[in-house]
This record gives sequence, structure tokens and C-alpha cells, in this order.
Amino acid sequence: MTQLVMGILPGGLITWFFTHLYYRKACTSVPDWAKPILEKLPDEPPSRERLLKLFQDALESGDVKPDPAVGCVACPQCGAPSTDFLHEAYGDDCRTIVVASCPHCGWTDHAEV
Repeated sequence: MTQLVMGILPGGLITWFFTHLYYRKACTSVPDWAKPILEKLPDEPPSRERLLKLFQDALESGDVKPDPAVGCVACPQCGAPSTDFLHEAYGDDCRTIVVASCPHCGWTDHAEV
């Protein structure tokens, strides 16, 4: 029983110490360069409808351009923009297959065009 107490007490103190240091570091003030970014964030999360409208507006304005072959705006694996995708086309007289791949992570997808 004493060994159990002797193990729990120092373990609890060590855990408390590192947690205290972590939270102390996390409570520092916001750097000046981050303040303009934080001011642009909304006070509450946007609704699904609002997100869809923002995305549709970005598509219509040309700020977001989906990949013409697979329709992605970013790599689903690593998040790289679709403008980085590499494309290869294979086919014959009846069918053409376009393979889009991400050079950053190796993700691939294909579509018939």
C-alpha cells in the first residue's frame, strides 16, 4: 500500500507541474501580427447555409477554382490546393480518362471526360 501511495504522489506532482507550465504558456498575450487575423474571425461558428453561401460566392467570383477533372478545390489527403495537381490523360477514340494526382502526398483520383 505504501508503494502505491509513493508512486501516485510523485506522479501526481509531476503531472501537475507539467500541466501548470503548459497552461501558463498558453495564457500569454496574442502577438501583434495575429491581432488582425483574430479580429476577422466570427464570434460564433457560421451555420451550414452560411458556409455554403460563402463557398458559392467564392466559386462565382473566381476566388476558389475547383480542379476541372475531379472537381476538388484541395487535396483531400494533405489539403494542397488543386492548382498544384498534376494531370495525365489516357484514352482511345471512345473514352478519355484523366488522372489527377497531388505531388505533395501522392493522392490520386481519376475521371472520365
